[in-house]
Amino acid sequence: MDRLETIAVSKIATVISNQTIIKTNEHSKWDRVLSNAGQSSLYSEFSTSLEPYYFNGVFKNENPSFEQFFSSIKTILHKVYEGGDNAEEFTLFLGTIVEEIKIEDLFDDTRLAFLPRKYQRSLDPIGDFFKEKSEEECQDYIIKNAKDDFQLLKNNLNILNLDIYFRKGRLNLKPFTEQSNGVLRNTSILLEWLEDNYPNVAKLYQEAIDNYIAGNSVSCISNCRNIITGFFSHYKDDGNRSWTKGLQNISTDTYIENVTAPNNIAQGSANTKIIFDGPNEFKYPRFSLIYSLYTLTSDLGAHTAESPKIEGVLYPERTTLNDALLSLRMTEDVLIWSKEQLKN
Repeated sequence: MDRLETIAVSKIATVISNQTIIKTNEHSKWDRVLSNAGQSSLYSEFSTSLEPYYFNGVFKNENPSFEQFFSSIKTILHKVYEGGDNAEEFTLFLGTIVEEIKIEDLFDDTRLAFLPRKYQRSLDPIGDFFKEKSEEECQDYIIKNAKDDFQLLKNNLNILNLDIYFRKGRLNLKPFTEQSNGVLRNTSILLEWLEDNYPNVAKLYQEAIDNYIAGNSVSCISNCRNIITGFFSHYKDDGNRSWTKGLQNISTDTYIENVTAPNNIAQGSANTKIIFDGPNEFKYPRFSLIYSLYTLTSDLGAHTAESPKIEGVLYPERTTLNDALLSLRMTEDVLIWSKEQLKN
C-alpha cells in the first residue's frame, strides 16, 4: 500500500486537477507558479501538459496533451516532495500554489446567494463582504462555507503538517505548528511498524487517517479510541480482560508495578492502602495521561451521543475536525512513545 503522505500528495494533485478552486485558465499559470517556487526546470520538462491551449498563428486551440494534467501535476508534486526529505522546497511550492487561489473561487453561486443583499449587488461580493470582517472572521467563513475541494485540500495539507490561513486578503500556507517549520510529519514509519507488529491496530490507524481526510470527525476519534485499547491489549496479562493492564505493564511510572488493579489509578484510589511519610503521593502521570486520552476519545467519539439532560433538554458535545486532529496527533504520540519504550 502507498505511504499515507504519498496518498495525501496525490489527493492534493486531484484537487488541483479538478479546476474548482485552483484554476488553470491561463497559458502562463504553471510557468509562473513553478518559476516563483524555484522549480522552473520542472516547467520545462512538463510544459506540454500544463498548458490548456496552444496557438496556431492567431488561432487559439485546445491542447490535447492537457488531458495528462493530473499525472503531470502529481509527478511534479512528488518530485519536489522527495519522500518528505525536501520539506523547505515542497512547502515553498505548495505555498506558491495556495497564494494563486482566488478567494471568489472558493465559493459556489449557491453560497453567494446567502450573503446580505447589499453584497450580492456588488461586482466583488465576497471581497466587499470580507473588507468589513476581521481576518479571523474571514477564515472562519471560508472553513464553514468553501467548496468541498478546499476542505479536501486543507485536510491533506494537515496530514503533511501544513495548513492554510487567511491574511491580508489572500490565502497563505504555514507549518501546522510553528515549531515544526521545515519538518513534514511522516506517519508512514509509524504505520509500517504497526503493520509489522500489530496489523489490526494498523488497520484502525489507516481508517482514522482516512476518516480525518474525509472530514468524519466522530469516526476518526472512535478509531483513535480503538487504537488505544487495541494496542495496549497486546500487553495485558493472560486472562486479564482490561486493556489498562497492558498500559500498566508498559508504563514507567514509579511504583505502578505494585498497583493491584490499574483501574484504581483512574478512579483515584490506587494509593489508599499506602502509608506515606508526608503529603506527597504517587501520581502515575504517564498512565493518567494516556487514560485521559482514552476518556477524551470515548466522550467525543463512540459515546458522543450519551449527553447530559437538564429539564428535558440534551446537551451533547459538538465534535469538530479540530477535535479529531487533536485526538489523532495525541494517539500517534502515544504510539511513538510506546514504540520507543518497548525498545528498552
